[in-house]
Amino acid sequence: MNKDDILSAARGRMSEAAEADTDNREKGLDDLKMATGEQWPENVREEREADGKPCITNNYLPQFVRQVTGDLRRMNPAINILPASENSDPETAETIEGLIRQIEYRSDASTVYEQTAESAAASSIGWFRILHDYEDDESFDQEILIKRIRNPFSVYCDPAAEEATRSDAQYVFITEQMKLEEFEKQFPDKSAVDVEHDGNTDGLEHWQNGGKVVVAEYYWKEPITKTIWQMADGSVTDKEPQIPMDSPRKREVKTHKLMWAKISGADILEGPQEQASKSIPVIAVTGEEWHVGEDVRRSSVIRYAKGPQQLYNYHSSASAEYVALQPKAPYIGTVKQFTGLESLWNEANTKNRPYLPYNPDEKAPGAPQRATPPVSSQGIMQEAMKAVDDMKATTGIYDAGLGNRSNESSGVAIRQRQMESDVATSIYSDNMAKAIAQCGRVILEMLPKIYDTQRIIRILGKDDEQKMAQINGKVITQEGIQPVNDFSFGKYDVRVSVGPNYSTMRQETAEGMMNFVSAFPAAAGVTADLIAKAQDWPNADQFAERLKKTLPPGIRDDDDLTPEEQQAAMQAQQAQQAQMQQQLQMQQMEMQKTQSEGVEATADAQKAQLEVEEKRLDIQEQQMELAVKSGQMNEAIGQIVQQEVARALQSVFAQ
Repeated sequence: MNKDDILSAARGRMSEAAEADTDNREKGLDDLKMATGEQWPENVREEREADGKPCITNNYLPQFVRQVTGDLRRMNPAINILPASENSDPETAETIEGLIRQIEYRSDASTVYEQTAESAAASSIGWFRILHDYEDDESFDQEILIKRIRNPFSVYCDPAAEEATRSDAQYVFITEQMKLEEFEKQFPDKSAVDVEHDGNTDGLEHWQNGGKVVVAEYYWKEPITKTIWQMADGSVTDKEPQIPMDSPRKREVKTHKLMWAKISGADILEGPQEQASKSIPVIAVTGEEWHVGEDVRRSSVIRYAKGPQQLYNYHSSASAEYVALQPKAPYIGTVKQFTGLESLWNEANTKNRPYLPYNPDEKAPGAPQRATPPVSSQGIMQEAMKAVDDMKATTGIYDAGLGNRSNESSGVAIRQRQMESDVATSIYSDNMAKAIAQCGRVILEMLPKIYDTQRIIRILGKDDEQKMAQINGKVITQEGIQPVNDFSFGKYDVRVSVGPNYSTMRQETAEGMMNFVSAFPAAAGVTADLIAKAQDWPNADQFAERLKKTLPPGIRDDDDLTPEEQQAAMQAQQAQQAQMQQQLQMQQMEMQKTQSEGVEATADAQKAQLEVEEKRLDIQEQQMELAVKSGQMNEAIGQIVQQEVARALQSVFAQ
């Protein structure tokens, strides 16, 4: 796109965004004014002050906003990085996670998140952004930073965006107002068109305000089409393969690139430049949103508490007015009684005089008397208390949630009412978590282009301990040259976890350790250094280091031993190894002896088995001889029987 096309599109988009969000902006600005104490309509205030009537402002609204931001502080959101593809490295994911924690630490991101959420709770929307800049004035290395956008009304966003974080927006403006003299000094060769003298404004009405020039950082997604190829190993690239492939897989993809420029309504002041990420690095934290047809209406946590707040102010002022008038009731008397004494009686309600003279009047015997003073109405105070209850009802935050004494008596009932308050405002915590997750995704997109050289970076562990890590290095392995913490390889996912911070976990750990040692005192002798390190008092780490030196070498880490202790430990280890070697040799000798005895035992067993076998054979032979003999005897008996039978037959026939 050329300069004219960029400016023409920007002016049209600015008009579109401003007009679509006018109602939300006006109501959000009024919410902020109410939260900061501007709660009386100007005409009512002027009228009451002219009559000498009080305009009391008892501002209850900030406590409801603080309740939301207090929940966010307890939430303690943390960005976690997870591998999401085959070539993703878990160690690289851990390094990225530590780097993001370091970026958050350098940027004081917890304050950025809290102030952004506070803006959303007070005005229905807040914004923060992700930038990158050189580490210092003497470095070529860049770093990523998270910055708050102080004025939420300086951001104009694509009204077609539907995500709570506005991550699907096609364009975003971040505006600032500059005096014309400052603009001409900073951009001497650029022009700022005066809208009043431009016959065809063409959207320029949003680019000048009260003699000031509006300058905007303009982000937009520019559509592009690219071709991607799938390599033989399955990887996908947008660079055409240099080595010919058989039937390579390729396809065209419609995507976009992110562009940035700083512009006035009539000129491009800086840029345009392609950005390091594909997502717009401007992230919203929104309040409650309602879609009414095509319109989107946002509300803050105090939007519907403003009316009860004004009623409370009015009733409090009326009650104070009645009380103030009681000692100032007018005196009733005749004109004659005050004639010549007007100066004294005019000061009767402002000065404490010891006496007030008057002129006797025979037509009105006695001294002038005060009129009956106005009496404060119970109805006024009841209405004031009702207004306070209405504020709690409209926000969903009750006394238990605010830490005030309430009707609940049991701990369960109090926690239940606190839970109801948390549920009523949970949308702010949820939207904050979504915004932090989107922040992590934008940083992931930026990393390969911002941290693109081999260098040593500082990372932060979950225990808030800083470490140094090498990125974009190489290491030689059996598989070949492998990258070390190369952010351009692999895909990673972002997950936001919530829970107690490290300080809270440290306190809980310390309490758990003390309880365990109380139940099992013997453990204190080998865990004293860990118990001291978990404490939250000064010099706890030094206590831990000194106690660690008293531990036996077998319990301490090798890195914590002194050179003398390391040498002694090495000698003890060598002696232990020699003893183990000697025991091994003795065991081998015993095994050999056992094997030798086993051989002899085996020979004896074999001999005995042979003897048994011989006896068995002898028995079988004897059995066979006996069988033979038995057979011969049976044959002889058979012959005798036959002979006897033949003789018997002969004798029978003979008779």
